[in-house]
Order: sequence, then C-alpha cells, then structure tokens
Amino acid sequence: MQVIDEKDQRIKQLENENQKLQEQVKRLEHNVEALTQAILHASKQQFGASSEKTPPTEWQSSLFGEEDADNLPLPYAPVIHIKEHQRPVRKKGDREKLTQGLARETVECVLNPEESVCEICSSELKVIGKKKVRSEMEYIPAKLVMKDYVQYVYKCVECGKNDENPYDAIYSAPVPVPVLIHSIASPSSVAWIMCKRWNTYRIVKKIPLG
Repeated sequence: MQVIDEKDQRIKQLENENQKLQEQVKRLEHNVEALTQAILHASKQQFGASSEKTPPTEWQSSLFGEEDADNLPLPYAPVIHIKEHQRPVRKKGDREKLTQGLARETVECVLNPEESVCEICSSELKVIGKKKVRSEMEYIPAKLVMKDYVQYVYKCVECGKNDENPYDAIYSAPVPVPVLIHSIASPSSVAWIMCKRWNTYRIVKKIPLG
C-alpha cells in the first residue's frame, strides 16, 4: 500500500508540473501571437494602402493585455484587419537544407548532482539514455548557430530490484521551454527579427529614438 501511495503522490506531482508548464507555454504563445500581429499590422501600414487610419482612443487596449479588453464598450473596441496572405507548403527536409551550413552546438540537459537522487528510495540515479528533443537557431551578432537540445534520461539503481519498490523509477532532466513549439526559433532570433522590423518601421514613420 505504501508503494501505491507513493506512486499516486508522484503522479499527482507530475500532473501539477505538467499543468504549470502548459500554462507557461500558453502565455508565451499568446505573447508571440500578439507580437506577430503587431508586426503584420506595421507591415500593412508600411507597404499597403493606408487610407483608413483609426485614431487612438482612451479605450484602446495595450499590446500585452495590461488592460481588461472584456470591459471595453463594443463600439470602441479596436479592430485590426490583417491582409490575407499565402505561404508555400513546407516540404520534408526543407529545414535541414536551410540550416545545413550553420555551425552546430549541443546543449546537454542533465540533472545536477543534488537532483540525481531517487524520490522514492533516495538511491543514486544513473544515466540510461538520452534523446534529442529539438533544435533552435541561435542568433549571435554576425552569425547563426544551431543548438541541439539533448535530454538525458535517468534510472534509479535500486528501484525495481526489491519487493518494497518493485517498479523502475525513471527520471528525465528538465528542458527549457521553447518560444514556439515545433519551430527552430529561439528567444535571441525572435528578438533579432522584432528589432529589425521595428527599426524599419521607425525609419519609415520617422519615429525618433527614445
């Protein structure tokens, strides 16, 4: 019964951690989507027809949702019309061809020595494998580097060998959450693209620095 209770506690702990990670991913996706819409809107104003201009109002909400948009009166709610666009269907192998000439680095996601202990019986964990989780294109001034994230998998050396703890205990090292799921974009490359877009928009609109 003690083993079952410990397994139930471990499952609840993992479920809570998974829920927190999902909430963090949703917040990041929301921020990226907001920034993407802002870029598209700026591009439309720069290259498209700009005969319709909506003056700013006191009811206009901020980009990151600092104001409660649900409380805005409907007639004053800002609406952004994004020009319809098309993009080619990505073929298998296109990403590899695009990045094959870049230098590569490996980021090993491992457990710290103090973390390499079984939560069930406090025995030492040993590495039983590793897997490539994703690749990111890291922007470094004057060059791009592909960083491969490799996640190490651990197993308790004692669990599964006795009746007290009859099941194997498997652990995986934490991996940093990506900016965009299933994408090679990294925080530095997204920031670089955003900076270039903003500088172009600022020059066209003659917006002073500061």
